[in-house]
Amino acid sequence: MILPTSYFSVVVLLVVSFICLGLWVNTFKLTGGRWRFELFSIDFAIGVLLLSLIAALTLGSLGSDLAFTDRMLVAGHAAQAFGAAAGCIFNLGNMLLLAAVSLLGMAGAFPLSIGIALIVASLFNLHGSNIWLLVGGILFLLVTVVLDGSACRLRDRRATAHRVSKDTVAQHADAKHADTAHPVRTATVAAKPAQAKASAPSSRTAVKPTAKAKARRTAKGLVVAVLSGVALGVFYPVAAKGTAGEFGLGPYAGMLMFSVGVLLSTIVLNFYFLNISIDNEPLSFGAYFHGNVRQHLLGFAGGAVWAGGALAAALAASVTLPSGVPPALVLILPLCSVLLVMLFGTMRWKEFASAPRHAKAWLGLTALLFTVGLVLLGIGIAS
Repeated sequence: MILPTSYFSVVVLLVVSFICLGLWVNTFKLTGGRWRFELFSIDFAIGVLLLSLIAALTLGSLGSDLAFTDRMLVAGHAAQAFGAAAGCIFNLGNMLLLAAVSLLGMAGAFPLSIGIALIVASLFNLHGSNIWLLVGGILFLLVTVVLDGSACRLRDRRATAHRVSKDTVAQHADAKHADTAHPVRTATVAAKPAQAKASAPSSRTAVKPTAKAKARRTAKGLVVAVLSGVALGVFYPVAAKGTAGEFGLGPYAGMLMFSVGVLLSTIVLNFYFLNISIDNEPLSFGAYFHGNVRQHLLGFAGGAVWAGGALAAALAASVTLPSGVPPALVLILPLCSVLLVMLFGTMRWKEFASAPRHAKAWLGLTALLFTVGLVLLGIGIAS
């Protein structure tokens, strides 16, 4: 199999990882609001498997190192099981992350979910001389999670209040128009104010269910994002048991077994997610075949792009780093893709366009503190 051997090749792989892991979720947004995350996940899993298989049969079978088939034989069934199990755990977290994106948007869901994931993953590394760096990174990420959740709640509260204001103005305008057009009705209402007050619902009553529904949707998104982060934080230690070491699967075979776990778990998990309907109404598997070609191709592309980024990061982390490459960079740069996701969410998809200024300020502070926490964790784990 082909592995990076130079400073340049490692840096290129890390940049590719950063770009791919920051771009793939845009394919989900491009499918449109009607294409549910459960259905997108099926195509996503197929795309991950196809990219992993192509990479294993080409780059994983060339070069002077062991081919991916030899790696699978050397590693044995236990390592293969760990690789597939990691794919199942990751897919649970990723499907929940997509559900959170549906509820909160990219800029709201990603820093919250990945922040929790980094905290959970760091708990497996709380030892050594740099424990204070790890603790500091965890504290920064905890603040990040709180700020991000607060920014989402402020944004959605502002959107609900704006809708309430518009509905109230529209109702007053309709009432004024009706009074002008029907002077007899105006006189009747003036003569019987008590009857009019009892018969006409107030604007607050009319929009209250909408405000409550929006608040519930935001709260659900925050809970789903936290659960996603827990699953995503657990999968990495499991994957390391299957891929790392002299008798591990290595990057290509490990990615292939990982993708098998992703695909199999998608089928199983969708029986649950399609019925509990985190977002909108329950669906059947038959809804998958009602999607158009563009939606399916975007799902395949999303899975392939994510798998390309994950494989690039795995290749960079699987070798003894050439002179000049900081070990912390291998951990930090791929995860900095969260900042790229936030940039697309705010600039391309305008997810915080109607948010108040302090909500936007909190989101910017979220990005800054996320970066600081990530750097501290990266240095603490790598050194």
